Formats: sequence, structure tokens, C-alpha cells
Amino acid sequence: MLFDDEVAIKKRQKSLRFRTVISIAAMFILVCTAGILLYKARETRRMDYSQIDPLLAKQQVEYASLVHEKRDALSNMATKEPQLYQEFSEVIDKMQVNYKQLKTELMQSPNKELTLEAMISNLKMQIEILNQQLDILNDIHQQEKKTPYEHI
Repeated sequence: MLFDDEVAIKKRQKSLRFRTVISIAAMFILVCTAGILLYKARETRRMDYSQIDPLLAKQQVEYASLVHEKRDALSNMATKEPQLYQEFSEVIDKMQVNYKQLKTELMQSPNKELTLEAMISNLKMQIEILNQQLDILNDIHQQEKKTPYEHI
């Protein structure tokens, strides 16, 4: 009888270990599947603009790059005029919010080409404003460099 009890206990322990291993494997498969599904969902959200219009896609990349470069240049000048930089940044940040909204609307847009053109127009306006802001900061910097006699 004692021997039968030991055998039954060992069977239960093996069964428990087997269930634990199966549970861990199932959780692993579930987590991997969820990760893959999230990755695929994210991939579909990122639209390949070249499928809409290759020329517009190229322009979008170029203008987005220019905006990034000009924002970097503006931030480099921020130490000299922090208050002005803050005001300038707020204007561009608002435009960026509009750009991101257009970007999300692009997925559901019935006329994707028109929406992409609106995104590009937004980027062009950002570039123009950034150029003006950089000019203003350069003018201020040039004024500070002049000697008191040159101001007259």
C-alpha cells in the first residue's frame, strides 16, 4: 500500500511538471503571437508613400529632412535668445501637430494623393517659417556683434 501511494504521488508530480511545461510553452506562444500581430499592425500603419506617388514621396522625405535640419539649427541658436526660441518652437510645434494629424488621416483618406500633397505643403510652410526665424536670430546676432559706433 505504501508503495502504491508513492507511485501515485510520483505520477501526480510528473503530471504537474508536464502541465507546468505545457503552460509555459502556451504562454510563450501567446506572447510571441501577440508580438508578431503588433508588429504587423504597426507595419500596416506605416504607409509607403511611394505607392501613392513616387515623386510626392521623394518630396516628402526631402522636406521632412529639411525641417529637421532647420529645427536643429534653430535649437543651436537657442542659448542666445531662449525666450524667442521658445516662441518660435511653439509655432512650429503647432504646425507639426497639424502634420501628424494629416499623416494619420492619410490611412483613411479616399484621396491619398491630395492628403500627401497637404502634408508636403505643411512641410514647405514649416521650412519658410523656420527660414524666417533663423533670419531673425541671425539679424539679432549680427546686431550684437556690431560696435556701438556701427549702430549709428
